[in-house]
Amino acid sequence: MSTFKDMLQQAELDSDYNYLKSSPRGSTAFWHKCFELFCRILFNLWCPTKVVGRENLPSAPFIFCSNHCSHIDSGVLMYAGGEDFDQYGMVAAKDYFFDNKSRYNFLSQMMNLIPADRDASRESVVKLMVACREFTNYKNRCIIAYPEGTRSETGDLGPMKKGVAMIAAELNLPIVPVYINGTYRAFPKGDSFFKPTRIRVYIGEAIDPYRFAEENASGRSIYRAITNEMESRICKLKEIYG
Repeated sequence: MSTFKDMLQQAELDSDYNYLKSSPRGSTAFWHKCFELFCRILFNLWCPTKVVGRENLPSAPFIFCSNHCSHIDSGVLMYAGGEDFDQYGMVAAKDYFFDNKSRYNFLSQMMNLIPADRDASRESVVKLMVACREFTNYKNRCIIAYPEGTRSETGDLGPMKKGVAMIAAELNLPIVPVYINGTYRAFPKGDSFFKPTRIRVYIGEAIDPYRFAEENASGRSIYRAITNEMESRICKLKEIYG
């Protein structure tokens, strides 16, 4: 059976997602800047946002990995990163963002959405890794991913899946653990309007996936070890600051 590395060497990005290999252009660039301006106003005035630990960010590219309570989490993380928003791409559920034509046409390129299939088959995981590889290879851009796999309906942390660890290990990308506090109150799942709320973003020290490859023999044990460390770091940030 081929390893992920063998499959990645042979795999190419689906042409529908070629926008991941370049910067936004034309009308897409315009809407991209509108989104960035909207978020900067939102997180400065309506939902004032404080970032703690920005000094922990490693050199790009890396994976921002946080708890997930709201649709505004990605905008918060882009804001917290301190760079132009087009430096970030968000791993997004294909069935929710891409199979819905209106969401796909409006959001996919504006937010640099990276399609992730929920079926978790070997082929779909490779496609996700290829998309992440192509996105980060262009100007050393960064990825936003949520290991819980979906938004929390209660604001509590859910169990974390190994998909982010697989991407980090196979593409050798450091993981930056983050705990976000306030977005659940500001814009929880099912709401249509933003509530004025203070938001706090706590950035932890980066996790080097290479260290786990040296300590573990098999791919599965590497992914599980990275996932456990990632979950532990985010829970620790919540314990300290939440």
